[in-house]
Amino acid sequence: MWLGIDDTDSRKGMCTTHLAGDIVEELNNHGLDVIGMPRLVRLNPNIPWKTRGNGAIAIQFGKGGGRRKEIGYVNGKRYCYSRKVSDGRMDVEELAGALDKLIRKRAMLDGEQTNPGLVISERKTPYNLYRKAVRSIVTLDEVEYILKSVNALYIPYKNGRGLIGASAAIAWRPHDRTYELITYRNGGKRWVDEESVKKMDGMLGKTFDSYDYENKHIQIMPNSPCPVMYGVRGDDENELPVAMDIIVSGEIKRWMLFESNQGTDEHLQRRRAGEVKPYESVIVTGRVSREPVTITGGHVIFSVSDGDELECAAYEPTKNFRHLVRNLHTGDRITLYGGVRKTPVTLNIEKMEIHSLTEIRKKVENPVCKKCGKHM
Repeated sequence: MWLGIDDTDSRKGMCTTHLAGDIVEELNNHGLDVIGMPRLVRLNPNIPWKTRGNGAIAIQFGKGGGRRKEIGYVNGKRYCYSRKVSDGRMDVEELAGALDKLIRKRAMLDGEQTNPGLVISERKTPYNLYRKAVRSIVTLDEVEYILKSVNALYIPYKNGRGLIGASAAIAWRPHDRTYELITYRNGGKRWVDEESVKKMDGMLGKTFDSYDYENKHIQIMPNSPCPVMYGVRGDDENELPVAMDIIVSGEIKRWMLFESNQGTDEHLQRRRAGEVKPYESVIVTGRVSREPVTITGGHVIFSVSDGDELECAAYEPTKNFRHLVRNLHTGDRITLYGGVRKTPVTLNIEKMEIHSLTEIRKKVENPVCKKCGKHM
């Protein structure tokens, strides 16, 4: 059996991963085990009606067997199992009722863009649903048709848009994966010791995006009003609990380890400049056709062309990346990765690959004498 949930947070607080811990506890209370690791599935980051990070949760559950692994602490240690023995003895309607109460209690239902969805299904939803949801736009009608075709039990809240993410998270089949260990504070102040993060980053070779040395910024600590203390990402699931032991922070109430598609670039698809559509995540190769200019707010704007022209932007939050962009010149051949804004159609650059640079020749002369006005 699979369970998917999405869209329970808002810009004012909460986090769907935090609710995942409560769900794991509820499953255990019903005599059910988590099979494999809980999944944190990031979907299309360009969707304008997302709550915050556009991450959905999927959990496989039943009666577990094989190797047992600790995956968190939520009112006690929580475990997952390497394989499923059976679906376990359960009343799906009863379980759905318990989870429904949990969602109504914990979700930020007063948030304008918070529209949760809960899905429970014996069958996985089709992989192409995930592929579409991570790269473009999926309609609620499409998802409801799929859910009915697999005989899933589903509960929409408000307009029910969270069913899209919940169903897509279940559909994910990891061809590539990373991991994230997320810790949660006990309602107190969020703080993380900077030196301990740098120490952890230097000691563990498989973690990534932990600390920005150029801007002296702790990457693992969010600045939103959510319950997260910090989240450490990496390619080795076994390194992350070690990272938690090294990092010094405020009091941690609970933690949970997730398997994820973060950092896999599965949201990106190669496009020609004239083919890009709003809200897609794309890869475009071309030559700089309009030199970079800095506009109000510190954003850097330029254009590339592969026959058709596309406006591109490195926005202020990219910090020092903009310095590299400002050094581009007409004719430079580059590949850009990023999301497409709707109005005006603009590629928001996530990263850039430089293939070749235009040779610029400048005439260099001896300095002019201040007394006679002639070259020295």
